[in-house]
Amino acid sequence: MSYAAPMPGWTPRLAVVVGTHNRLDQIARCVESIRRETLTPTLIYVTDAGSTDGTVDYLRGAAAHDLVPILVGRKLGQAKAYNDVFKSITAPYTAWLSDDNEIVDAGLDRAVGILDREPRIGMVGLKVQDKAGPFSEAPYIGGISKAGILNVNQGMLPTHVLRKAGYFSEAFGFYGIDPDLTAKVLFLGRDVVYTRDVAIHHYRNWPSDRTTPEWQALQQHHQKADQLYAAKYGGYAKHDLIWHARRVGWKLAREALGPRFQINSSQKVAGLIWRDWHNTLAARHVSLLDPLLSLGRPYHLRQSASVFARPSRLPPDPDPARVFAQAPA
Repeated sequence: MSYAAPMPGWTPRLAVVVGTHNRLDQIARCVESIRRETLTPTLIYVTDAGSTDGTVDYLRGAAAHDLVPILVGRKLGQAKAYNDVFKSITAPYTAWLSDDNEIVDAGLDRAVGILDREPRIGMVGLKVQDKAGPFSEAPYIGGISKAGILNVNQGMLPTHVLRKAGYFSEAFGFYGIDPDLTAKVLFLGRDVVYTRDVAIHHYRNWPSDRTTPEWQALQQHHQKADQLYAAKYGGYAKHDLIWHARRVGWKLAREALGPRFQINSSQKVAGLIWRDWHNTLAARHVSLLDPLLSLGRPYHLRQSASVFARPSRLPPDPDPARVFAQAPA
C-alpha cells in the first residue's frame, strides 16, 4: 500500500473517497469532474484494488496536493477499502463516490453549503441520475427500504458523524453499505436530506443481458444485501400504523390516477415531479409538509426520525453466516 502526502500547510474542508479497479476511463472522468466542479478545498483519496489497465500509472501521475492514491494492490471488499481511508480523514466533511460517478453543477459545493448552514443535518444525499444502464429513464435514483427509509446512494456527511456511525458496515461487504449507513445516521438522531438538483451523473456498469451469469450474480449480491438489511432493520417499522396508512393511501391514489401517474415523468405537479411525490408520501421519515418546509432551499426530501421511531442505540450488525443459514433455499 502506498500513499502520496498532501501539500503541507494546505487544509482541505472536504475529503472525497473513491474506490476503483480496472476502470481507467471512469476513474479519470470522476477525478477530473471533482476538480472541475468543486471550489471547496478538497482532498481526493482514490483506493485502488490492484488495477492492471493503466489506472495505477494514471493515479501516480495525477497525485498532487489534492489527490492521494492509495495503492492497496488487492481486493479488500468495498466497505473495508473505504473504511481504511475514512479512519484517517481529518477534514470536517467526508463524501463517498463510486468510480463511475461524474460530479455535475458544483454538486459537492452545494452539499458543503447545506451542511455549513444546518448542523442538524447529518447526511446530504447527492442526487444521482443514471446516464447508462437499466434506470437511465429515471430523473434520479434512490429507493425506499423495507424500514421505510429513503436510501442515499452517494452522499456527504460531517466526518464526526461518520465516526459516530461506525463507518460502513463490513458485514454487508459491498452491496447494501449505503442504505445501512443512511439508516445509522438517521437513527443517531440526525436528519438526512437530498440535494434538490442532480449532483452526480452515474454511468452504471451493469450487464445489459439478463440471461448472463454476470446478471444472475449481481441479483444474488442484491438479495443477500436485502436479507442482511432485513435482519438488522426489518423490525423497526412493523408497528408504525401511521406510515402503513400513508402507504395504503398513496397506493390507492396511484391506482386512482391510473396512467396519469408516471413515476419517471419529468412533468411537475404542484412544483414537484411524480418521483418527488412518491418519495414524500411513501418514505416513513419524510414529513407530508416537506414540499412547503423545503421551499426555496437547496435540498428537499428531509428525513427526521423522532425519538419514538428510532432505537435507543444503533442495532448491531447481523452475522451473515447465521442470516444466510436461516434463509429459505
